[in-house]
Amino acid sequence: MKKKLLIPLIALGAAALILAAGLIVLNVTKPGEAEKEPPTLLPEELLGEDDPGEAIERETSILMFPRRDRQKIASILIHNDSGEYTLVRKPDDTFYLAELPGAPLIDETVASAVVTSGYVLVRERIVDSATDEQLAEYGLDDPKAWWVLTDTAGKEFRVNVGDRMISGDGYYCSFEGRRAVYTLGSSIGNSILLPCEKYVTAAMTAGVTQENYFNIEDFTIFHGSDPFVSVTACEPEEKLNPDAIVEAKLAYPQGYRANDSFFISVTGGFVSLAGDETACVVKSKEDYERFGLKDAPYTVHFSLEGKDHDLFFSDVQEDGYVYGISDLFEYMLIGRFDAESVSWLRAGLFRWVADYPLQINISTVSSLRVRTADRDITFKLTHGVDANGSATLDVSSDVVSFDNANIYNFRQFYKTVIGSKLKGDSSLSEDERAALAADGSKAIFRITFNTADGKELEYGFYRATTREALFTVNGKGDFYINIDWAEKLSSDLERLIAGLDIDSYGKD
Repeated sequence: MKKKLLIPLIALGAAALILAAGLIVLNVTKPGEAEKEPPTLLPEELLGEDDPGEAIERETSILMFPRRDRQKIASILIHNDSGEYTLVRKPDDTFYLAELPGAPLIDETVASAVVTSGYVLVRERIVDSATDEQLAEYGLDDPKAWWVLTDTAGKEFRVNVGDRMISGDGYYCSFEGRRAVYTLGSSIGNSILLPCEKYVTAAMTAGVTQENYFNIEDFTIFHGSDPFVSVTACEPEEKLNPDAIVEAKLAYPQGYRANDSFFISVTGGFVSLAGDETACVVKSKEDYERFGLKDAPYTVHFSLEGKDHDLFFSDVQEDGYVYGISDLFEYMLIGRFDAESVSWLRAGLFRWVADYPLQINISTVSSLRVRTADRDITFKLTHGVDANGSATLDVSSDVVSFDNANIYNFRQFYKTVIGSKLKGDSSLSEDERAALAADGSKAIFRITFNTADGKELEYGFYRATTREALFTVNGKGDFYINIDWAEKLSSDLERLIAGLDIDSYGKD
């Protein structure tokens, strides 16, 4: 019984094998399609070894010359409409531009050039031996672009690039010393035909890291040739928080504390400050003019670890971009920036100023002169240490005697003063602000700080509108505070003189 079953099974298996073989044959030679034969090679041509990613049949592709991988390349000289430049391989298999040594290159663009120039897999050979007329027809009689790959053995391979194909997805090319005309893929346009600056990262800073950017000093923005804002680090004795890594103050204009968070945000961006592309390698003064950098409207200066840096930026140009250069290299690279990425350049002064500009540590103050419409009082402050090592404060004046209760009240008054909060830019014009600051009769409250190191700062609050009091520093004002707060300062001075309790957080 088993033998009878076995014979049909064997026959069925044999039929399956025959059917499978037939399918294999059908798969190799599809109906209506002739099997492709390897091409006849011209002298020094090679048969393609593998597929670099383009849709080319491996068995029928031609290599213009023997494949040269990155490790076998010494240099790649590229000539195109923008000029001529050379990529040179270093011992670590990275490349640099001979014309711009030290410039940081874009890895992806370099890799594209290495593959395109070293593995020249032909799409099609369309002419085996071209006449002069045929070479002219394909733009190869006087090619505008070419590259010369020199391998580590010193052998040179030159490929000429002619016209772009009508289909737009490739170029006509030829190999030096061979009159054949080939078509190559569009990758040439993303490497060989690029100007050298497209290989370069538009870096603006170097040496700024996540570990040291908060050590940036003498940070200054110039509008034209005039300083607009200058930020420097507070001295240890000036810090409100002795443990803070960064506490900044404005060196210009003086008398304000800096907005630490904004300052850190801006300088932190210097760790990787670069344009989205290099727009130009400067060759003449006209390049500066083209990108709005002649007499640059913005200059940024800063110091880090004993080295000075200068950056120069344009205003927003007609194309919507900002352009910048730095002194990072011996040559000048112009980087293109999205305007929003460097919006801090155009930020108003109010963004750079801390909300509470009078944050002056009381332990550094030797005297206060306070003036209102009715008062002109000077308080002298004496600082000491008690037996327990705690700080002590004595205050004296011609109009108030201070016991412990009044010392507490004086501290509350001081809190009110340093609690003055800026609200925004003054609504007055520059001329109106100057005239108001010069009119003492409009002053609601003025206070002058004299510090132990001999510095003097005067802050004023002038009636501007029904809701705004112009806030001034040493007679100059740009911002306003609520007029109610200015009036509270004057009121709290009267409470201090009268010996009444002061609520430094109250409205009146």
